[in-house]
Amino acid sequence: MRLDQPQSVRTIFFDAGFTLLQPHPSIPEICHQVCQQLSLHVRLEQIEQQIEVAEDFYFRHVRTHPYIWANNQAINTFWIEYYIHLLRPFVEEQDEQHLYQLATIIQDEFEKHTSWQLYDDVHVTLKTLQAHGYTLGVISDWGISLGPILHKLELTAYFDCVIISAAAREAKPSPMLYDLALQRANAIPDYTIHIGDSYINDVLGARASGITPVLLDRGHKVAAQTLDCLLVHSLLELLDILEVERLEGEHKEA
Repeated sequence: MRLDQPQSVRTIFFDAGFTLLQPHPSIPEICHQVCQQLSLHVRLEQIEQQIEVAEDFYFRHVRTHPYIWANNQAINTFWIEYYIHLLRPFVEEQDEQHLYQLATIIQDEFEKHTSWQLYDDVHVTLKTLQAHGYTLGVISDWGISLGPILHKLELTAYFDCVIISAAAREAKPSPMLYDLALQRANAIPDYTIHIGDSYINDVLGARASGITPVLLDRGHKVAAQTLDCLLVHSLLELLDILEVERLEGEHKEA
C-alpha cells in the first residue's frame, strides 16, 4: 500500500514501546540482575524459559482489563503481578513477601531510563522529520514514568506533544486518546498519521479518530497482503512512505 497524498501529511504521532524504545538489556536479564542482588540464585536460562508463563498472564489480563493503562496505580500493580508470575517457581515455599519484594524492585528498574534503549533508527528519523517541518508527537499506553524516560533518552526536544495514557486517563484503542493528541498538536486527522507496533491499539485506535495508521513490524512477522493498512519494518521506511528526502549522509537502507 502507498500513501495517496504523502505531501499532505503535516503531523506524525509515534507509539513508544517497541516503536521508539525497547527494554535493555532485556526483561529476563534485568530480572536476573535483581535476583542476584537479592541473593536469589537462579540462572538466566531459567527465567527465559518462564517468560512464556508471564506472557500468558499478560495477554489474559489485558484482554479482560483493556483499559488498565489509563490508571498509573493499576499499571504498577499489573507489572508487579507479571513479575510475580515470572519468578514464582524460583522462590522457596512460595514466599509471597519475598516475591512481592523482588517484583517491586524489578518494576522500579523499569521506571528508569537506564532499563530502556532506543532503536538505531529513532534519532535519524525524528531529526529528518523535524528538519522537514513536521509536527511530531507521542501517543503511548504507559505509566507517568514515560515522560522522564523520554527526557533522559534525549527525545523530548523532537516532540510537540506527549500523550501518556496514565496521565490522560484514557488508553488505546480509545479514540479519545487520539483525539486528545490531535487537540494538543493542533492537528487535523486527514493530515495526520500514527505509527505503532500493535494492530488493535495503534492501527484501529488511530483509524477510529480519522488518523491514517502505519503498522511497524520490526520482526517481519506480518504478511503485507493480509493487512488493510500501511506496513513498514523500520522507522526509516516511514520516510520513504512520506517521500521525504534523507538528510545528507544518511543511507537508504537501515
